[in-house]
Amino acid sequence: MLGAFVVVVVLVAVAYSAGKTTAAPAAAGAPAQGGTAGGGMPDLAAMTPREQADRLFNRIMTAHQSGNQGEIDMFKPMALQVYGMLGPLDPDAHYHVGLIQSITGSPDAAAAQADSIEAAVPNHLLAIMLRTSVARLQGNDAAELELERRFLDNFESQMATGRQEYLDHGRAIENHKAQAEADLGVASGG
Repeated sequence: MLGAFVVVVVLVAVAYSAGKTTAAPAAAGAPAQGGTAGGGMPDLAAMTPREQADRLFNRIMTAHQSGNQGEIDMFKPMALQVYGMLGPLDPDAHYHVGLIQSITGSPDAAAAQADSIEAAVPNHLLAIMLRTSVARLQGNDAAELELERRFLDNFESQMATGRQEYLDHGRAIENHKAQAEADLGVASGG
């Protein structure tokens, strides 16, 4: 039953996306996603529920980058519902849910996702990034700078773990690092 529902939700999302005439740029926070040859419809039956949830996440991030609030509003409930049906989430999925909550103005919900990530992995870079986003949403400059410092303090040791989610979100992590270094007046470490 869950699989059928998820396929229907993703089919709606993909059909809506297929009607667009131009492709939006890849989202900075979104992991790379495989396309289909010739731009055709993906084989939804071959996708796992997690892949379907991540496809919705990618759609929201693309809409966010292009400033398409209508698409964000349409896909947010679908994405949150699909992620909610997956069962226990890994840090990457918590980050996806938290980022969706963050960009849609739900800082408490985003912070709860960061809490879940750090309960499993203290000082996880994606959790710190979510917390920084929350501080920014709340206009808490002091907390934002403190979190950026914490991010930089943990960057090398966390990146050395080789976590898949760090690879998947490498561009967003590097952008966050560059912003933190600029905000704190720190020379780039490479």
